[in-house]
Amino acid sequence: MSDVPQDLPTWDEAARPRGAGYPDATPAERSQGEHLRMVHDMYRRSLAQVDDVLEQVRSGRLTVGEARGAVHALGVRVTFAQLGSFCGQLCQSVETHHRIEDAHLYPALRAADSALDPVLDRLDLEHRVIHDVLERFDRVLVALATTSADGDGPGEGESGLPDVYAHFEHLRGLLESHFRYEEEQIGTALGVHRVMV
Repeated sequence: MSDVPQDLPTWDEAARPRGAGYPDATPAERSQGEHLRMVHDMYRRSLAQVDDVLEQVRSGRLTVGEARGAVHALGVRVTFAQLGSFCGQLCQSVETHHRIEDAHLYPALRAADSALDPVLDRLDLEHRVIHDVLERFDRVLVALATTSADGDGPGEGESGLPDVYAHFEHLRGLLESHFRYEEEQIGTALGVHRVMV
């Protein structure tokens, strides 16, 4: 398997700013963070489903052509013949989620508590990095699609699968880390400041 290119970003989790938290938050205020976690869990489930299909291709249980149908059946609407549409569902959904946060949640939190600014600045930066990684992953998928348009069994496109696996695993790791950080740092703040997710 090929390695992820060295120029793909990683998070230095120890360098992330941390908020002071809200030790006096009520259980009801803390529950707003659970809503954010539930939204993120939807993305986690989709990523796990795509990972499962990719693992089946990697292990030889599915051909690329069979994977097209399997991922399509997940409701993610991904096909290896129409890989430009990958971001049409899962990737675009993550992008839309981040745009909503950037346009509504973060400004509302900034207005309510300026102490959150360093955390929100970092989350905004991570959104831009994730966008770049999503675009790069999409390009790897499109390259696979153009070399194996029919996707029926081994072919030229199979040689691009290691890059797909590596980029997907990298993307999934970044997203999971980002989701955890966001949940930990702004989950309770959303409830305290009555910002609806």
